[in-house]
Amino acid sequence: MISHPLAFMRLPYDVLVAMDSRMYHYWMQPVHYLVRTVHILSMAGFFGMDLLFSITLCHNREKHVLSAVSRLLVQWVHSLFAVAMVTGVALFFYDPVHIGSRAYLTPKLLFIALAMGVAAIGHRRVYLPALAGQGGTTTKARLVAIASITLWSAVIIASCLNSEGVPKVFLR
Repeated sequence: MISHPLAFMRLPYDVLVAMDSRMYHYWMQPVHYLVRTVHILSMAGFFGMDLLFSITLCHNREKHVLSAVSRLLVQWVHSLFAVAMVTGVALFFYDPVHIGSRAYLTPKLLFIALAMGVAAIGHRRVYLPALAGQGGTTTKARLVAIASITLWSAVIIASCLNSEGVPKVFLR
């Protein structure tokens, strides 16, 4: 039975079963919670720094401040994003049938792809000029920053919706 409006986007069960590897599951089982903790911390750090950079990009009118913030954050943002992606893929393959069967996994992957597309488009036109001290709060920069915040927030919301089922109301 379809329980939500995005159920049509679920990954096919046969594909998830084909990706399942008990050997990988048993290998990762002792460190699963460590990998999960690293994933959550790296994702939170990435989102926080992206949020800080986007807010600075939207509101700061001084180019030298934007440049300083950009130079401070860019290596951390890239490193934390890489760690979050690697640990996320590792966690997915830990139990692809269980994780892939969750309702909001496909929308989460879609939001990640869109956010990466926004970052790729904005990299040359917005982020590189900001690093060089030439960028400012243009309409294009604000749109890229707002789109980034919105899409990464959607990724986190989809993750939260995947973590627990809908609360059950017990009537007496």
